[in-house]
Order: sequence, then structure tokens, then C-alpha cells
Amino acid sequence: MSLIILDRDGVINHDSDDFIKSPAEWEPIEGSLEAIARLNYAGYRVVIITNQSGIARGLLDVETLNRIHSKMRRMLAQVGGRIEAIFFCPHGPDDNCDCRKPKDAAFKDLAHRLRV
Repeated sequence: MSLIILDRDGVINHDSDDFIKSPAEWEPIEGSLEAIARLNYAGYRVVIITNQSGIARGLLDVETLNRIHSKMRRMLAQVGGRIEAIFFCPHGPDDNCDCRKPKDAAFKDLAHRLRV
């Protein structure tokens, strides 16, 4: 089975300069959820790797991020799709972490956890 790795903001949902801070602010881009469902149907495993610096900035906490992702998963399930895993970096751009894209720690973590 092949693997597709997607970003979240601006790919699956509309992005915001003010950050997505609540489930109410998370709105899918038209057709994105259906596209993921089509990928699943075609045999692809779909994973998200996303930078979420709003956590480091104090704009949301991990619990809120989990609620946002629950909304995304519910809406995706309604069209027959699913996300296998979500990896996120909670750090800010100046934190010099290895898990913030485009660095590769999140990708290595994904490879280890999913054995790919």
C-alpha cells in the first residue's frame, strides 16, 4: 500500500493568518475531503504532518487541537475517507526544533511508527 503525506492548513482546510484556533474556525477546502476519500478508495494510506505554532504562541492547546482534528475526521468519515495518523509540531518558527517542517524529524517519526 502506498502512502500520501499531506499538510493540513491550506491543503485540506482554509488557512488563516490568524491561525485556526477552534473547531468552529476549521473549514475544509471544497473537494479536499472527497479527494482524500478517493485516495483511500484507491488504496492509499493518508497521513498529515502539520506545523501548529499556534500552540507555542498560546493561541490554542493540544486538547483544542485534538477537537479540531476530531471535527476533521468526522467530516471526512461522512464522505467515506479517513486519515491514518496526524503528526504535528507544536513549536514556533524560532524554537529551532527538529520536528518543524521542513526539517525531517516528523517524517522520521512517521516512518518509525508506521514502519514505512
